[in-house]
Amino acid sequence: MASEESFVVLVHHRGSIKRKTRSGVKFTDKDPLCIVVNPTTSYDDLVRSMLMKLGLEGAKRVKKFFYRIPVTILHDTVKYDCLTIGSDEDLQVMFLCRRQFPEVRTPELLAKLIDVVSISGSSNRNTTNVATAAGSSSRAAVASSSVPVYEPAVQL
Repeated sequence: MASEESFVVLVHHRGSIKRKTRSGVKFTDKDPLCIVVNPTTSYDDLVRSMLMKLGLEGAKRVKKFFYRIPVTILHDTVKYDCLTIGSDEDLQVMFLCRRQFPEVRTPELLAKLIDVVSISGSSNRNTTNVATAAGSSSRAAVASSSVPVYEPAVQL
């Protein structure tokens, strides 16, 4: 893969989404990660790379990403909306938009992180998670609030 096809994506992992009238959508995290991707990067590769950089492998998982998608460009003003990314196909939209909107040099994502639930049902960083124990993918059991919920792995 040629290096000129690789580019940086800012991944916000704390913060929220703000709606503004002039620019549309803005992410509030002041300390985003920089992750290098290319058009062949899969959703799972992006998740793995982000969790590895944060040191949260096995403790957190990405429920979904929100993409700050450019929708219009008038003069020097770019208007953004928000698109949910949860699959390889969704991620391809970001690559396509990058080609269509060269004015937007650095795409931005906001990651919604949730705890990985251990075999005992608690959110403990030092125990084996259900996905590892069952041998399934990284899309495993999750905890939202204090109630454990099981989300089956999606087979593609």
